[in-house]
Amino acid sequence: MSARTPLKFLSAIGLVAGISMLSTAPSAYAQTKIRYVEVVRNLAYLPSYVAIEKGFFKDEGLEISLSTAQGGHKATAIMLSGNADITLVGPETAIYVMNSESPEKMKIFCSLTATSTNFFVSRKPMKPEEFTWPSIKGSTVLGWRPGSTPELFMEYAMRKGGVDPKKDINNITNIAVPARMGAWLTGKGDYGIFSEPDLTRIESSGAAYVLRSVGAEVGQVDYTVFMATESYMKKNPKIVQGFTNAIYRAQKYTETADPMELGKLVVKYFPVVTPEQIANTVNRYRAVDLWRNDPVVYERAMKEFQEILIAGEVLKRDKTVKYSDIVTTEFADKAKATIQ
Repeated sequence: MSARTPLKFLSAIGLVAGISMLSTAPSAYAQTKIRYVEVVRNLAYLPSYVAIEKGFFKDEGLEISLSTAQGGHKATAIMLSGNADITLVGPETAIYVMNSESPEKMKIFCSLTATSTNFFVSRKPMKPEEFTWPSIKGSTVLGWRPGSTPELFMEYAMRKGGVDPKKDINNITNIAVPARMGAWLTGKGDYGIFSEPDLTRIESSGAAYVLRSVGAEVGQVDYTVFMATESYMKKNPKIVQGFTNAIYRAQKYTETADPMELGKLVVKYFPVVTPEQIANTVNRYRAVDLWRNDPVVYERAMKEFQEILIAGEVLKRDKTVKYSDIVTTEFADKAKATIQ
């Protein structure tokens, strides 16, 4: 593992700051409150908002208190400091923590997105059929934080296309998540990666042109997953099972629901876009098979995920972790067996 990423990541374990809060309305009857932190606010996480709005969590006796961490390292810090119960974040965090000196470890129990949520865009007008990866050599790319899933998947797509992201481009990786869109709009980067709703906003204003789905370039490898600390899971298996049940119901609902209906259902979480724009996003994400319809995180996916980390030079091959050390399928398997 490279020095820079673990140091940045592990130093953040003690950091708990910059969280925006949004709580669901309490139920009329007693429920268990779950402090749930998502890595960022993203339309790619639509099934999780569906689970809240359709009452699937409430049906399981869970009241969700939702917060947004603005980064995987921050979400992990919040979890390990005991200030959250469940998080939605990239699988790399469980791997980094497993290889750290933290006495508390984190374990994945449910999947959400099947690959990268990001799209590679150009500042100048360009059609997708005109684009080739080698054409970006010598350019500046607005990337993501080093060691994060958005950055690692983008770099992996570039390598598959014949571009060395360490040598062939000027890769901007030091801009905080909330400041990325502003940086793009003020001229930083010839190319960049964005997900929704930011992608719709810059695309509709003529500030960006979509060239590639990073996820389609990389393939199906679990990208964002639900996890909790091992101690929390041992103490609260019924809660984790209920949470997984609700997400699985939301996955099934999202798979077939009308896009406009989904847009109206979750627009309160995205006041900067319209239900119509959300519906367009649903179609865009469905076209690249973004959303999992199976809550199980499989061993093949985690093996491929670690290969992406190795290629990105944030994980040494002798530091790869066992699938069973970072993933449990107990809750997802039971959800599949019981939820029709």
